[in-house]
Amino acid sequence: MTGFAHVKAFAESLENGRTHVGHCRKVPSQASTAGWWVDLSMAGGNPLPNYYASEPLVRAVLNGDRGIWHGDDKSPSTKHLTDMALATPTAGLVGAYKLLDYVAYYPFVDGDSTDAQEMDNTLAMPRYESGDGVLAMMVATAPSTGGGVFTYDYVDDQGVSRTSPTITCSTAVANIASIVTSQQAVASGGRPFLPLASGSNGIRSITSLTYSVANGGNAALVLVKPLAHHTILEVNTPHEMQFVFGRLGAPRVYDGAYLGLIMNCAATVAAGLLVGRFGFAWSE
Repeated sequence: MTGFAHVKAFAESLENGRTHVGHCRKVPSQASTAGWWVDLSMAGGNPLPNYYASEPLVRAVLNGDRGIWHGDDKSPSTKHLTDMALATPTAGLVGAYKLLDYVAYYPFVDGDSTDAQEMDNTLAMPRYESGDGVLAMMVATAPSTGGGVFTYDYVDDQGVSRTSPTITCSTAVANIASIVTSQQAVASGGRPFLPLASGSNGIRSITSLTYSVANGGNAALVLVKPLAHHTILEVNTPHEMQFVFGRLGAPRVYDGAYLGLIMNCAATVAAGLLVGRFGFAWSE
């Protein structure tokens, strides 16, 4: 637990008021399909929706102040997630959730092109520079037709250039904000994150992506660091979780991090409602 020498130091940060509470209230407008993963950073509400709108294929970062607000910068102290609670009155929003640090993204990957699409990595990684533990997800920013097949080239956490395994997209249409590789009915699908080549533990940068079979639409390749997993088991019943006292460790949240949620929906999330509370504490 970086930043705290022992559990007593962690407890003292709570007792001494070195804490912050952030909230979210998300109201998705885009339809989704049961069993698919959905990127709620693109949903309306609080925080404001993210559209992955910047120069095509050029690595960019999101403003951390526009994600789930985790407080001011605390360096040289380190900040950690202490607890979280989620609730919904919407049946479609019952399911598994992941809290992510959205580290960087590559927008406007063309699903109609079968040419190699080269990424511009002029901008350095703002966090997790080695890439250790950083994964990629492909989020639809314009509806796809489905059935695409692709590989991507990347530099992994060891600085080695790799090519991913062949990845099959969802066969059905992926609506905006859906993760296009997450359809459960596809044998190699049902997953929110793109697979890595054997021997890799994370992604430092993506260098190119090539469709062998077009998928249609547009997508953003998003580099993320998973911080926590959570689940809503039923409607109108908040599910709370405490770290350290209820779950091992307390995930570190870096200054400037853009925090957001993805979820595995039970039905369409359109016109649904999700509310959340997130606690943070920092070391001396």
